Amino acid sequence: MNVFFVNDTTTSSNWGCRGTTRALRRMVTDAGGDITHTLQLERMDDPRRLGEAVTEPGAFPARLSKFAFQQAGVRPRALRALRALPSSDRRGAYKRYKSLVGRWDDLPVTFEEYPDAADAVDRGERFERERDAIQACDVVLINGEGSIYDRQRKGRMMFFLAYLATQRYDTPCLLVNHTADLHDPVMRELAENVYPMLEDVVFREPYSARAAEPFLPNSAEDHLGADAAFTYDPVADRERWASVVGREGYFDVWPDSASGFDPGEPYVCVGGSSIFNRPDRPAYDPEPAFEELCARLEEEIAPVVLTASCSSDAELFRPIAERHGYPLIGPHTPVRQAIDVLSQAELYVSGRWHPSIYALVGGTPIVTLTANTHKTMGLIEQVGLDAPTFDALELHEHVESIVELAESYAEEGEDRREELAERSRDLADIARRNVRYFE
Repeated sequence: MNVFFVNDTTTSSNWGCRGTTRALRRMVTDAGGDITHTLQLERMDDPRRLGEAVTEPGAFPARLSKFAFQQAGVRPRALRALRALPSSDRRGAYKRYKSLVGRWDDLPVTFEEYPDAADAVDRGERFERERDAIQACDVVLINGEGSIYDRQRKGRMMFFLAYLATQRYDTPCLLVNHTADLHDPVMRELAENVYPMLEDVVFREPYSARAAEPFLPNSAEDHLGADAAFTYDPVADRERWASVVGREGYFDVWPDSASGFDPGEPYVCVGGSSIFNRPDRPAYDPEPAFEELCARLEEEIAPVVLTASCSSDAELFRPIAERHGYPLIGPHTPVRQAIDVLSQAELYVSGRWHPSIYALVGGTPIVTLTANTHKTMGLIEQVGLDAPTFDALELHEHVESIVELAESYAEEGEDRREELAERSRDLADIARRNVRYFE
């Protein structure tokens, strides 16, 4: 069965993106699918450049305008200016900016625009590469991950490709392994219309399944799976692992240094959140709060290891690591090594979805911060932890509460670790629902 795999994130700099896509691709292959065509996240997340579209009928003027704006550096300059505005004005200005530049894009925004846009695809005026991939395959599998939220292009691209596959080219389409935050009215309308067209829909956490239940043929439970990242195994022999990776410089991946990290002794991992530094969220500088949090965790639990699963986390943590001498496991670290580090920690504190799963597969308790969607709250519910998710944009207010929760997990010791590891193994089995269509 030939598969068009949409949203391939294996080329991303993000640990989570690289890891979960590799796991899902492996599951598809094991279940009998043959991935013959892929669509990378980079192409989904950004409108096509001028050079890809100037030959399309009627496309040149719009592309020329967009090219001029790109050459003038309007977007980075505009976003830098937005960061200087007060929080409310900054968010409103960003939405107006996105609304304007979104009209330079070939991708339709609302469901009402879908039929005309699909006609243009039929005529070969846009998305010709994606059209040919759909027609060449037996099934389209969309790896949703965390792309469906706000009015993000990557999420809208998923819905439009699903519409094309099912309504224009009679090709079954699956939307799996995903979170859907449907607070935006446009995204909600797309979900309401497109989900019923799909051959299968599988969510990776319960919040999304419940939110989308009115649009689904069956109950939320029937559409609830788990993230493909749960299928990774933690390192089996900690002592042997520590004897290898504990050598000085083992985790030094330029430009970051993990000097001083002793994996043979207890340690606590701290990560960032996807909500920081976003122009469509309130402005907040988390650096002072993380400094305080790390100091308290070192005092009460164990030495801290900073983990930067992506470039934005690295930008946040590098100054803290330099000032205080914390080891920093950087974003260029191979995913398997990152999983080993997180799965052997005493505790992991962050607002990062996939690294939290990498911790859980080894039984590491997690303390979650809010993210750019409800996903971290969904993860806490899914693994059965009776604990809050702390507001990342008010982190300074929650330092003591986080430390208290961390201390309670430390007191529970191996019993808690075994419970979380067992639950993660159950979720690895449930993750197979992402490929049940093939089976």
